[in-house]
This record gives sequence, C-alpha cells and structure tokens, in this order.
Amino acid sequence: MPSANDMILTRLLDLGKILNQPREMSDIIREIMTTAAEAANADGLFFFEISADKYMSLNYARISSLQTQKSGAFENTRFFPPVYMPDIRSKMAKRPAEICACNREIINYDNIYAATELDTSFIARFDEENNYATVSVLDIPLIDRKDNLLGVAQFINARNNAGKVIAFTSEIQNMLISICNLITISLENRISEANYKQLLESFIEVLARAIDAKSPYTGSHCQKVPIITRLLATAAVEQKEGALKDFELNADDWYALHIASWLHDCGKITTPEYIVDKATKLETICNRIHEIRNRFEILRRDAHILYLQKRLANTDNKENLQAEFVARVKQLEEDFAFVAECNKGDNELSPADLKRLDKISEQHFVRYFNRMLGLSWAERNRVKDPELYARPAEEMLLQDRPDQMIEHYNRGELYNLKIPQGTISKEERQKINEHIEVTINMLEALPFPKELSHIVEYAGCHHERIDGKGYPRGLKGDQMSVPAKIMAIADVFEALTARDRPYKEPKKLSEVLSIMRDMKNSGHLDPDLYEVFIKSRVYMDYAEQYIEKSQIDEINPEEYL
Repeated sequence: MPSANDMILTRLLDLGKILNQPREMSDIIREIMTTAAEAANADGLFFFEISADKYMSLNYARISSLQTQKSGAFENTRFFPPVYMPDIRSKMAKRPAEICACNREIINYDNIYAATELDTSFIARFDEENNYATVSVLDIPLIDRKDNLLGVAQFINARNNAGKVIAFTSEIQNMLISICNLITISLENRISEANYKQLLESFIEVLARAIDAKSPYTGSHCQKVPIITRLLATAAVEQKEGALKDFELNADDWYALHIASWLHDCGKITTPEYIVDKATKLETICNRIHEIRNRFEILRRDAHILYLQKRLANTDNKENLQAEFVARVKQLEEDFAFVAECNKGDNELSPADLKRLDKISEQHFVRYFNRMLGLSWAERNRVKDPELYARPAEEMLLQDRPDQMIEHYNRGELYNLKIPQGTISKEERQKINEHIEVTINMLEALPFPKELSHIVEYAGCHHERIDGKGYPRGLKGDQMSVPAKIMAIADVFEALTARDRPYKEPKKLSEVLSIMRDMKNSGHLDPDLYEVFIKSRVYMDYAEQYIEKSQIDEINPEEYL
C-alpha cells in the first residue's frame, strides 16, 4: 500500500501535467488548493482572490467533512462580500485572511476563537450555518516576483492520522507554502499572458485605427471587416451539411482570424492618401478640374475679345459675328461639360470618347505668367527647360507635361482623363495593390507563436480569387484556407456597403448582393462560403447594425444564390 508521501508525490506529479494544459485558472486553483489540503490533511480550504482593482473576494471554498464546495466570487458573496483593500486597513478588527493580505504575512492560529483581536464573524457564521467547528487556521499570502499580492490561501482544521484537529505545524506550513507557490506562479503567468495579449490587441487596434484615420472616406473599414469575418466564420462553423459541414475553428484559430481581420490592411499605412481617396481622375491633393475650367474661361474670354475686335474692324455684319461667338461659347461649354464628365469616372470611356479628349486637348491658349514662380525645389528640378516655362507661350488646353511625371506616377491631365473606367490609373492601381505585399511583409516580420502562424495567410489572401486571377500570389481556391476565403468575402462586402467612399454613391443592399453574386459566378468569391453568407443571412445581421437604414431594401435570398 502506497505511503502518504507517495500519494502526495503522485498528486504533485499530476499537478505538473495539469499546469501544462490549457485549463481555466479556476480549475488550476481548485486542483492546487485541494492537493495542498490533502498533503496537510486539512479539512477545509478557502481561496481569496485579490483583483487588479484591489478588491478581495472569496473565490473557492471546500470542506471535506461536510462534502461541500463553492466556486466563484458570486456564489460566495453571502459569506464573504468583496472588500476593497484600502478599506480593510482602516478596520479595527480584521478577519484572518484580511490581516494576512494587509500585512503580507503568514497567519497561523491554533485556536481561532481564542484570538480575541480578530473579527471571526465570517467564520462563526459559517460554523453556525453548517454545524461545523473551525479550530486551527493557516493563511498564506500569495505574492509574485514583482511584489504584487495575488491572493490568500486559507486552510482550516489540520488533522492527525486519528482524525483529531491539530495545529498547523511549521513542517506542514512550509510544505503548504511550497505547494501554494504553484498558484502564485500560475496566476503570475496568466496575468502576464493576459497583459501581453491585451497589449498586442491594443497595438493592433491602434494601428488599424491609424490606417482608417488616414482617410476620412475609409474611416472604419479595418474596424468593420472583423465584425463581418466573425459573423461569417460563426455561420460556417455551424453548418451541419454541405461542403463546410466539417469546418471547425479551435480557440487559437479564432484568435488568429481575429488578429488577421484587424491587420488585413496594415500595409495601407504606406499607400498615399490621395490615391486611396481619389474621387476623380484629376484629383491629387485637390481636384484639378478647376484649373482646366479656368483655361476654358480664358478661351471664352478670348472668344469674346475676338468678337469685339472683329466688330470694331467691321470684318462682318453684327449678326454673323454674334452667331460665330455664340457657337464658339456653346462648343466650349459642351467640351468642358464632356471633360468634367470624363473626370468623374462613373462610366467606361469609348474609343470615340478618347478621340474627343485628344481633339479637345489640341486647343491652345496663351500663358503669359512665369510658370517657374512659386515652385518648390523638387518641382523646379523636374523642369528640364526652365527658360521655356519662364516666358509667355502657347499651351495645350489639356496637358501632359514632362514635369508631371513624378517618380512612378504620371499626373498628366490628358493621361488621367483617359483612364478607361474609374478614377485610378494603372500606376496608382499597382500602388494600391502593393499594400497587400506590404501587409504580408509586415506580418511575416512579427514573431507570432506557432499557434498563430496562420495570421499571415488569413490576412494576406483577401485579394486572391478562387479562379487564381487575384493578387498578389494568384492563388486558386484549393490553395487557400477557409478562413482566408472568409476574409475575402468580408472585405468585399464591407467595401460595397460603405457609404463613405468619395468615388461611389452608397449602394442598396440588393445592389451589393447582385454584385457579389456576379463575383461568385465569375470565379472571384468562394461559392460555398457565399451560399452560407446568403442562407445564414449574415448580410442582414451586419446590415441591421452597421449600414444606413436607407440602404436596406427588400431582399429575397433565393434571388442571390
């Protein structure tokens, strides 16, 4: 038959295994306290927790002879209501656990009721209600390496082999201190882990908000994509049939997906704001259509001057000259209206539109003032012939000048106006697409633990397509994980429902789902996840809370499958 010491050793070895398992802290405390009580042959135990906001509460209680135990601060509130630590210090008579906590010292009483200076009301009430007799009491403060008080371990009624209540000897006391140190180590590790986790999440959130804050028009994208991601991932996990019936996410997977959804656009921190916010083709820091309009104003004024000059010179009769002037003004107005419409990027330009832009650009006006005045040194360095810009000259109405080539970007007016559709040039589109490469590089540089190693893949695939035509890697559907494909749908849905984008008007929910259905049919979005998205009404769960009521119209889900 194994000895008592062998049994204690076995229990301690079991504790070592428990501490290496991902278990709730309350379970670990219960196991350690129970092991300590059994090692000391103590009949009862109480664990008092000290919270970060300095409240002391009874978290766990157990009396073996009564075959009773209570877990959780709420259940034990009636016996020991939470007490604010600074208030304890002002009390004249303190409970044993309170003295232990305030003085940070071990309290060991052979007979608790013989100590008249103590407040034994808590113990007396417990004894009376349970027909119990508390005699010997030992309280041990749990202090971590940074001198933080984490709790108090209290043991009552040590017993000898005959079952008689005895005092807690110094040998038993030292043994209990050693075992209870496991609670201190576990609590300290959990608190540190929670603090670092909170720091990581706070840093992630700050970074995401900073990216959103770069643009007043995409000010909540990084904050809303995680919401849609969570809704769709939850719906996918709940599937009982179909292609996703075996899809599961463990705790690490959920956390990795959470972080990835917050950081999926972190690379946009390097994308210029004027590109992200580019509402018109001519927009850089401002919309340059105003500069072109002023040139049309000059041409109109020139036409008026020419009309007056011809009148004075009697080159023709008044009616003919007026008709000529009116026709010229009408042509200028029509040409400017066309240029202004091209600037918006709402409709795709036809070959005829491009030819008309070329023809309009060939019109000239005279510039009299020195173009070199008021330039920065960088602007001056881009001008190859300063003398040409310094003297008056005829210039084209729509210009593509050499000095408008800035690094990789062509800011030529005609070049940008001729963007076939939308407002972004191919160089600007490449820069926007580059953000995902930057995102991947940034995330790969972070030393994520093994259980979070999928973050890079989850975040780095949200612009990939099922048919392999996405970027940056051109991955196909079977080369991506389900969480990565979930994020792709979340990113698209948020962008389509957003009402704060300057380059598009807010879309109705039916329009958004029609576009997404077409994207699914064209090989952009995963069809299985898209089906879950529609059938589980993920779109509506999100819409009811996060998009304008005016955007929500009547939806028949069957129409969008």
